[in-house]
Amino acid sequence: MNRTLYALGAVALLAVAARASAQGYYEQTFAPQEPVHWHLQIGYSPTVGSTADYFDGGVTLGGGLTWRPSPDRPFALRADIEYSHFSATRNLIAINEQLDQIQIDSGYGEVIGLNVDGQYKRPITPWISGFALAGIGVDHMRVALTQTVAYGSYFCDPWFGFCSYGLVPGDIVVASGSSTRLSWNAGVGLDFLLRDGQTFFVEARYQRIETSQPTAFVPLTVGLRF
Repeated sequence: MNRTLYALGAVALLAVAARASAQGYYEQTFAPQEPVHWHLQIGYSPTVGSTADYFDGGVTLGGGLTWRPSPDRPFALRADIEYSHFSATRNLIAINEQLDQIQIDSGYGEVIGLNVDGQYKRPITPWISGFALAGIGVDHMRVALTQTVAYGSYFCDPWFGFCSYGLVPGDIVVASGSSTRLSWNAGVGLDFLLRDGQTFFVEARYQRIETSQPTAFVPLTVGLRF
């Protein structure tokens, strides 16, 4: 009888210890004590809807921070500053060549934005958690169309060590415009635990800027949270 009680007691102690260890690991993995975590990210942003008629997909890079006021709650506030660059399509170039009666060889659009989002995060496994986010922002968008011209310039050959004057190709802006508008976004992602509370994450978001004809793209990014 005593041996049975001792065995039951040992099992109970092991269960309590395992539970405490698991709880500690869970908190370390998904609820670090630091309320603020910084992040950096980079990725590709395909354009969608009517925006795809005027701009090809392009690169997106950015960074920001996530503030979780209570470590044991799944809710957090996130802020991002992002830059995206898109190449103009032949359709946009042709439309402006017809309107302005000038030669246009290329063009681009660039977006600099500040987004503030609410984030909800839950664990999937001890090493992976999923999150969803949504929020609003302010974005500045600039569009520039360029023409390739030859202009005089000095150039030097570093190998043979001589300099001369000649014609070199370069781009000049022949048409441009910019605007600042409100935007909104929503997305989902996965966090993968690394160590010391750091995570590697993948994320997909839908971003819409309220220009006269809405500008929409989907940043697909990877990043590091630390």
